[in-house]
Amino acid sequence: MPVDFRDAAERHYEDAGYLLADDRLADADHLFGLSGECALKAVMLSLGMALRPDGAPADGHHRVHINKLWTEFITFANDRSGAHYTSRMPDASNPFDDWDVNQRYHHRSGITSEVIEKHRQATIKTRQVLETAVLNGDVI
Repeated sequence: MPVDFRDAAERHYEDAGYLLADDRLADADHLFGLSGECALKAVMLSLGMALRPDGAPADGHHRVHINKLWTEFITFANDRSGAHYTSRMPDASNPFDDWDVNQRYHHRSGITSEVIEKHRQATIKTRQVLETAVLNGDVI
């Protein structure tokens, strides 16, 4: 099955919303992070990010999760005339610096409503970046 970062971003975001509404914060937060990651990778693909035959990014710097990809995306996009995308992202530090894919193994009490709201808002920003790329015809 081919990789579809755009669809994965939308699916993870929708599911995160359902979990958040059901007060299942830990899994919602996890999916907000994955959604943001997929949204940025969809845009990076449109800017020339190479993929391996298995669909994973070829460059190890791009084969990371949102807590590291946020900063890598900014560098990558700016180096490839993508400043119109990075300008939609908050100027502050990486809002996902406290997110980790391994939180799926942690106790659910570790995710607070403040943490999830910060990640949800940052994911909304990544969705806006993706929507701009779609409107520009860069992402199908």
